Amino acid sequence: MEIIEAIESRKSIRAYKKMNVSKDVLSKIIETSLRSPSATNLQPWNLYVITGEILDKIRHENVERFLSGGRPTFEEPLLNDLFRSRRSELAKDLFALLGIEREDKDKRKAWAARGHGYFDAPTVVLIALDLSVLAGTWSLLAIGSFIQSFCLSALEYGLGTCISEQGVAYHDIIRKYVDVPESQRLIISITVGYPDFSAPENQLVSTRVAVDDAVHWYGY
Repeated sequence: MEIIEAIESRKSIRAYKKMNVSKDVLSKIIETSLRSPSATNLQPWNLYVITGEILDKIRHENVERFLSGGRPTFEEPLLNDLFRSRRSELAKDLFALLGIEREDKDKRKAWAARGHGYFDAPTVVLIALDLSVLAGTWSLLAIGSFIQSFCLSALEYGLGTCISEQGVAYHDIIRKYVDVPESQRLIISITVGYPDFSAPENQLVSTRVAVDDAVHWYGY
């Protein structure tokens, strides 16, 4: 797949076929992604790839915690009107595809629970940062670069991905089953699997602003 085609076709996949992803394929994707830009070559990423029974246990406890009203480890960002409207537009379009009415709080909560359950993906990649580099923007930029590389490389193998904070909402549950040192902070999760394109949620293509709405041109 060509680079531009991959960037333009990548989207969040929220439903997967019941097919496992081999360790060999994941290793190849990660090996490629490790070439991602990293300022001063810090390579700050720590990756935890989870599948099978361990993932099922984390998935189950995450959903239980969410449904019982458990507060996430991370803090919700304080978004201004512009960013809230973009997020609301995405939710509106997604719920329209799923047939979930705005007033149906039960179905909306059930959908959110699916996110905490990693959308039933067969594999999840968790990314953690060492606390010694957490404060610097360089490390977060490197993590973003790695995620982009990973999600684009996954397309080459027919895989879909979804990047989500929901997957690391409850650090204590993850640490119960995965040996993440206290010297590291869980940052983000990426679900990985073979997309089920018959699922309505996978028909969603999120909107993007026009170039001139994003760019301030000087000297052109």
